[in-house]
Amino acid sequence: MAAKKAKGDKEKCRVLTPEFRVSYPHVFKPQGMKGKPDGKKSYSIVMLFPKDADLGPIKEAMRQAKIQAFGEDKTKWPKGLQSPVNDGDSPKNADKEGYAGHWAIKASSNEDQKPGVVDQNVEPIMNQADFYPGCYARASLLAYIWDNEFGQGVGFILDHVQKMRDGKSFGGKPPAEQVFTPVGTGDEEDFNEAQAEEEQEESFM
Repeated sequence: MAAKKAKGDKEKCRVLTPEFRVSYPHVFKPQGMKGKPDGKKSYSIVMLFPKDADLGPIKEAMRQAKIQAFGEDKTKWPKGLQSPVNDGDSPKNADKEGYAGHWAIKASSNEDQKPGVVDQNVEPIMNQADFYPGCYARASLLAYIWDNEFGQGVGFILDHVQKMRDGKSFGGKPPAEQVFTPVGTGDEEDFNEAQAEEEQEESFM
């Protein structure tokens, strides 16, 4: 069974998220979907929001998706709808870096719907290494109701994502620009280096 189509204004289900920490980003190349032997792939990202963050707009988008799929009357909504919101403090997330103290929300899109990935100046990010687990971003999402063999629930389609700032990389090396500082290449540096080498050689004589 496919995702349910909205009965009303789909734009009410769109949301621009507040800033989040990026985890498991697959926004440049689609990845195989777990449990999908048919070879289908998708783009995806896990968004880590501090538990004290204002997630009101995200909750409202989820509510609108339910209203447009099932109507205004909450008593007619299906019981046990699965939520896209994961508790980062859950034991199952204990080994995942950056999850503690956060809500984890996954968003994805089909392989024929590649999300836009831009920087702070809304310029496309061409170097994939610039968008990494641990940096900070915000995203444009569309809430919807999915319905398949695993049940029913609320999900988020990833439309676009914007990098906001750098952060400590999860489980890996930091970006080169955070490690190195500019190095002078003028004649003065060359002279000083040659003089130091000469003094060092004389100390061995």
